[in-house]
Amino acid sequence: MKKFSNASNKINVILSVFNDDERLDGHEISRRIREKGYDVDEGNLKMFIYYHMQYQYLEKEKINGVNKYFAI
Repeated sequence: MKKFSNASNKINVILSVFNDDERLDGHEISRRIREKGYDVDEGNLKMFIYYHMQYQYLEKEKINGVNKYFAI
């Protein structure tokens, strides 16, 4: 498995799992990244999205108490 390490690589990989106007939760994003061959932890991924990507690359929407992310 590839290491999920530097910030610019993480941003590109996370954005690559989104298709047209898709809303994904953290679990689905981490599952798709694992399918690409990266070793990623769901909790660490959610924190990275919160601190480095939210409002700049991704927006979030709360649906039935679950945060769903979508690309801007």
